[in-house]
Amino acid sequence: MSIPPQEAAHALRDIEHAQRHSAGAYRDQKFSPHLFLWGAIWIVGYAGTYIWPGASAIWLALVPIGMIGSFWMGSRGAGDRSRAFSGWQYAATALAIFLFISALMAILPPKSGAQIGALIPVLVAFFYAVVGVWTRGTRIALLGLALGVLTVGGYFWLPQYFLLWMAGVGGGALILGGFWLRRV
Repeated sequence: MSIPPQEAAHALRDIEHAQRHSAGAYRDQKFSPHLFLWGAIWIVGYAGTYIWPGASAIWLALVPIGMIGSFWMGSRGAGDRSRAFSGWQYAATALAIFLFISALMAILPPKSGAQIGALIPVLVAFFYAVVGVWTRGTRIALLGLALGVLTVGGYFWLPQYFLLWMAGVGGGALILGGFWLRRV
């Protein structure tokens, strides 16, 4: 019994589509815990900075906690060592991001805490959008777009409540995005 060429080609396209869908679902599920972590950090950091305006140093504790948590989640690879990144890749990426943001702030120094509070989420949104585009992660790209629009909108339309906006809407968007990415 032989399969006609058109049927075989159709079956191969179906297999390729299923493989792409499965890989995307796997990637999204691995990405979602990071969104939960950083969403919680944004809620605590932005709300803390709003409640205690002089306590923006709270971020000096929260960011390393987030980086260590993200490193740990990424490096454990859920048993799939072939897909897990190595420690040096996370360290090099964190260093590159830190150096980029430091250089950007040296060249274009922010004039207010709100500018810093908006700049970093816009960079994160850009990163998510680019990662989504390059990995065919439509939901990750859409999350990046939504996060960027919400950040810029809050910065310009609600300047007096911007930090609260970012705690609730920014942190909440990350957490909701984590739930969205967990869905297959």
